[in-house]
Amino acid sequence: MVGKVAKRQEPEDRISKLPDELLCRILSELDSCEAVQTCVLSKRWVNIWTTLPCLNYAPKERIGDVYYCKHFVKKFLKYRNQQSVITTFNVDCQFFYMRILKYALAYNVENLRIRNEHYRGSTCLNSAFIKTLHLTLCREVNPMDWNLPNLTYLYLENVKFGTQISGFDNLKELTLAGFFEIFYGLEIYTINCPNLESLTLGPDHRYCTFVVSAPKLLYFEFRSTHVPDFCAGDGFPLVKEVDIDIQIEDYDWEFYDDDRIKFTMQNHIKMLNAVRGTPLLKLSSETIEFLRRIPEFSGYQPSPLDNLKFLSLRGLDDMPTRSTDHVISYLLSNSPSADILKGNVGASQKLENERMYL
Repeated sequence: MVGKVAKRQEPEDRISKLPDELLCRILSELDSCEAVQTCVLSKRWVNIWTTLPCLNYAPKERIGDVYYCKHFVKKFLKYRNQQSVITTFNVDCQFFYMRILKYALAYNVENLRIRNEHYRGSTCLNSAFIKTLHLTLCREVNPMDWNLPNLTYLYLENVKFGTQISGFDNLKELTLAGFFEIFYGLEIYTINCPNLESLTLGPDHRYCTFVVSAPKLLYFEFRSTHVPDFCAGDGFPLVKEVDIDIQIEDYDWEFYDDDRIKFTMQNHIKMLNAVRGTPLLKLSSETIEFLRRIPEFSGYQPSPLDNLKFLSLRGLDDMPTRSTDHVISYLLSNSPSADILKGNVGASQKLENERMYL
């Protein structure tokens, strides 16, 4: 129509029409820097970030401006809505200082995640609210100095943690990943958690002994290039699922003479003995390759596995049948009716016919 200009129609902003609770849920998945930047979108977004229940800070550059890191975290904590509950504190940065940690504990955070090579644990980790503690690249901590009565999940990666984890009556999941200088010593590590249900070890644990007491353990996972000495007393009578991955690379085999293979196998048998009642055992292709190199199993008979219902062997189809027959015969010698599962059965995958056993 001449003389008239059609009015441009603005695109509908559907996201801004979402309720605050849902917007907070979305922003909680972002890095806190990005969450704060949303305040420029419109008046609707100005104060949303101030009510987020978490601080997620991971600078894009690992080696960056330390001053900026401290400045951002300080301002974020200062200008957020102090009446809003903060449940998660996640700092992945090359700095850490006590003021921030004290703030997190003072506001009764439930989930504390720290990644910092300069952080050293101390007795300040006293909280009746922390349920999840995730430490990565922390130089040295001593769990025996902590007072965390409601801790249910503990994850330590590349952390020197002393030689004992015990006294956490509510701990359900424990993961010890990676290694630090202390793992090269001939250390004995004691894990004594009466209600532990899930234990994950590795990588990588070298030349050490694990003494484990976890009578209620349901899931055990081991991944490492070395198999440590393993003592579990009466074992894990309630265990339902076991995943073992002995990660020996092809180029490492030249360092494995007969004595070392025998030593590794003896430790592997100790581990299998601890989980002897599991109905589901998963072995990686690298683990099968290791077992293939055992010429005969007469010295290890009978197999400790006396309750197997399913044996998952990843990568079995890629190996010559004759070279694995003696391995399978040994593993099933005490559970001859177990089904063999080929392929990759992940930790989260459950077959329908497994559920009656797991």
